[in-house]
Amino acid sequence: MARPHTSPSAPRAEPTSARRLLSGVIAALACLLYGYCSGVVAGAQLYVSRDFSLGTTAQGAVVSVFLLGAAAGALGAGRVSDRYGRRPALLLSALLFGAGLALAAFAPGLPLLLVGRVVQGLAAGLASAVVPVYLSEISTDRARGRMGTLNQFMVTVGLLVSYLVALAYSSGGEWRWMFGAGLAGVALFLLALPLLPESPAWRARGDGTARKMPGPRAALRVLTARGVRPALLVGVGLCLLQQFCGINAVLYFAPTIIRSTGLGASNAILYSVYIGALNVVMTMVAVELVDRWGRRPLMLLSVGLMFVALVPLGVSFMWDVPAHSLVALLCLLAYVAAFAIGLGPIVWLLLAEIFPPERRALGTAVCTTVNWLANFVVNQFFLTLVGALGQGETFWLFAGVCLLGLGFVWHRLPETRGRDDATIASALGTGTVR
Repeated sequence: MARPHTSPSAPRAEPTSARRLLSGVIAALACLLYGYCSGVVAGAQLYVSRDFSLGTTAQGAVVSVFLLGAAAGALGAGRVSDRYGRRPALLLSALLFGAGLALAAFAPGLPLLLVGRVVQGLAAGLASAVVPVYLSEISTDRARGRMGTLNQFMVTVGLLVSYLVALAYSSGGEWRWMFGAGLAGVALFLLALPLLPESPAWRARGDGTARKMPGPRAALRVLTARGVRPALLVGVGLCLLQQFCGINAVLYFAPTIIRSTGLGASNAILYSVYIGALNVVMTMVAVELVDRWGRRPLMLLSVGLMFVALVPLGVSFMWDVPAHSLVALLCLLAYVAAFAIGLGPIVWLLLAEIFPPERRALGTAVCTTVNWLANFVVNQFFLTLVGALGQGETFWLFAGVCLLGLGFVWHRLPETRGRDDATIASALGTGTVR
């Protein structure tokens, strides 16, 4: 087809919607790998523990070091992506994913397996901070919601793929293949990266190699400046809510929770597949609704429904209610569905919307680091809380967090749908939430 005539002085044509979508999908492959590395350990650990004779502390470390590595990766993401660009940062994450999965697949013992999990975590942290920024920067104001939620959608797809791979290799206990299969995703990402354009917002700021990046103290001054402080408060608050609502405790320990209802889980990995599939489907619903309903209504609906699901879930464990197992299972599924429709995908979208463009990468990196550290805390202390308080009481504690979070969202979160950066900054600064 003939190319339309343009004068020499005409500005470069905007990328088409299809081109933007392709770029978004390629970038979000990093989040698919992040989801895969997060979820694959649930199935692999059953057999790693057997082969390496791991105690409970060592089993916990296989999960925890990934989260700490992710916090470190997220903390450095802002400097890397601002200095060298979003695309080189994503290339680095792909190489780290490949190295981490290979180390885990060929680990002769626990030490090298832990190193592999740390490297996977570094990659996941880098991806979780860079991808939302990139998606926001290539989007139009009208399509920013759908594009931004692509991030979390691909995380849920990665989780589901990891559960299916673990299920496929579970009969022979082939945990090395569970990690090794992820290298196919790394290869796909590396093959697609040459098609990924650099963020136009980053290009417009000039040569990244010539930039002098702020040190830690200067970065702190930047983030606590009057124009950025409200965004940082909202971003950190949303990240703490996303983790302290207990979602990852439920996802990490779902088979244990389901077994405790009395249903009996002869195949724990199979239950993870069901939950993973629900997570994907409801995140797809969020992708469709976020630009129609807006961010704020979906967040309020999501957190409110999570509270509603957690209260009877706690009751079902505290008292011998009729149909105890069925009530607990339905409440658990409702809780995961409520998270997936709002609090799961929209937080990542909002992090890329609320910060000014020149502070977006740094602000998102700090909030993402807080998110990973909070994830680590919940993972470390969930079973301790269950032992000290009881399972039902622990779910009530999470319900209390959701209730507080509902108030936070109501009073502090402005609507960002279809608004430009200046309007969002003004709303955050004045506390206008409509």
